[in-house]
Amino acid sequence: MDMTAVPSCSPISCRQCDLNAICRLTGLIAYADMRARRVSGALRKVSAGRALFRAGTPASMLFAIRQGTVKLTRVTPEGDERIESFHITGEVLGLEAVNGKVYAWDAVALEAVQCCELPVPILDSSTSQTAAMASALVRLLSKGISRIHLARGSARQRVVNFLLDLSQRLSERGLDGTNIKLAMSRSEMANLLDTRIETVSRILQQLHREQAIQIRGSKVHMGTLAVGVHS
Repeated sequence: MDMTAVPSCSPISCRQCDLNAICRLTGLIAYADMRARRVSGALRKVSAGRALFRAGTPASMLFAIRQGTVKLTRVTPEGDERIESFHITGEVLGLEAVNGKVYAWDAVALEAVQCCELPVPILDSSTSQTAAMASALVRLLSKGISRIHLARGSARQRVVNFLLDLSQRLSERGLDGTNIKLAMSRSEMANLLDTRIETVSRILQQLHREQAIQIRGSKVHMGTLAVGVHS
């Protein structure tokens, strides 16, 4: 496997985005001749290290990641950063806005990010689309709470689950889940998995020696580890 060939993800199509159904119902996008056409809405670019939103600020927008990777973090009372999750192309952030609350986490770009901003739709019982919109919002919220809890099991199982989870999520969006570019650092992986950076690095190298994966820097080829995941 030529590790230099691992590509960075291009912007995802609207059809592969978790926000697709809501965008169609609100008229943000419309389909004509099987192509997605932008009607309205904001497309935002965020550079690495900058925030899409901050914890404690009013939650009024949903954010759909079109390209790049974002981490959700909070600062503990001791002043340490705690990573809750990483989010990839096609996923939606800011679900607190559905309940009209404040954002619970800082959303920080790990690399250059493109995202769509969508004001939370107001459900008016007098409209014919209310039931469809409510169902779409419920499905979106369900996706947000159905993620695997990665900080469980042995340290090795945590790292394996992290890689398999990331691979699966990419594949579900029609992206390459076999050749992965890790936007997060080893330290950030260790933070999410509640283990030490040395442990993460050691386990990645063990998996590489076992040919379960091939890894070079931030590039990972899912070898035998991915057997059965993409079938």
